[in-house]
Amino acid sequence: MKKLVLAALVGFVLTGCGGGGGSDESKPTPPPVVDVKPVAAQGTINKVNYANKTVEVNGHTYQVERVQYGSNELSINNLEPNMMVQVSTQAKSGAVVYIEPTMVGMISSISTDRKTFVVNGVTLTFDMNAEFDVNDWVMVSSLPQATADGLGYKVLSVVKIEQDDVDGQYEIEGRLSNLDQNTQTFKLGANTNIYFGDAIIEDNAMLTNGQWVEVKGQMINEEFHATEIEVETYDDSDNDHEIEGIVTWVNSDKSQFELNARGRFVVNSQTRFEDGSKVNLVAGELVEVTAVNGVAKEIEFERDFGGETGNWREFEREGYVSSIGYDHFIIAGETFYVDAYTEFEDNLKLETLNGVYIDVEGVIIDGKKVAREIEREDD
Repeated sequence: MKKLVLAALVGFVLTGCGGGGGSDESKPTPPPVVDVKPVAAQGTINKVNYANKTVEVNGHTYQVERVQYGSNELSINNLEPNMMVQVSTQAKSGAVVYIEPTMVGMISSISTDRKTFVVNGVTLTFDMNAEFDVNDWVMVSSLPQATADGLGYKVLSVVKIEQDDVDGQYEIEGRLSNLDQNTQTFKLGANTNIYFGDAIIEDNAMLTNGQWVEVKGQMINEEFHATEIEVETYDDSDNDHEIEGIVTWVNSDKSQFELNARGRFVVNSQTRFEDGSKVNLVAGELVEVTAVNGVAKEIEFERDFGGETGNWREFEREGYVSSIGYDHFIIAGETFYVDAYTEFEDNLKLETLNGVYIDVEGVIIDGKKVAREIEREDD
């Protein structure tokens, strides 16, 4: 009992002296957490609130003003989780959501176990529920995936659409390879043959092996006939541009990396890392990159992704170049290829490599060692 009385008295004294937590002065209210949205964001939809007309992309919630696929204006009801989109906040009355699928087309077949299906000549792995049938038109969103056949597709979502919503036009994205200017053909991925003789190439870009391209057109007799081709890069990603994607290559000192097989970013002392550190920057990681003129301002690791993106195989070699070809060079009998994303240091060019001792870093695609960075080395 004495202890209880003493404790009460001590509490009374502390209260009278302003000690403890009994002050009449209220604690300051912490400022509200403000979601600072990037001006532009590319990534997958986390969730859609159809009633409130909002969409969450890369952890940011946007009030949707308009939904676009190409020149077609669609409804917010066309949006679903895991669709790939680009969001622009420059409209005064809300955000414009541009749907950016990897493929648009008609399902030509579904396996009996409904684990795989074919669109635009590409066999894709995804659990197809009963709502999908052969001849349905769909939008497929995916991320790059390393496969035994080269650069493949990790499917994130398959959304059924009306053919009228896309004007009956097929679309496919992928890494350009096997370019043949004589036959005016190239290949996307492992299996899709593209004829581009009648195509409009945006910005009069020169097509080169290794580019990531978006192709629109028609499927005719198992061949994709292109009407429009756009080379996809991140070169125009300016301040406040946030991009979600798979790291598809990192150089040995982690000062540069490639995202989604279509663009390169520099890592410097000012780069901030969230939910990881520089050591976690490896091929196959899903990240969100905030870029400023090609420099990664912030890299956030998506630790809850859990998606299988394949076994990304990289390499590094040193040696004298013994011979060169129009798209390759040889070191000690080993062939290395160059493409649109090969970077030459020390004023080197493919034409000047013969007899030079170099260090070459790169990634293995379609069983070929494709150079990403080439620099002169002291032997």
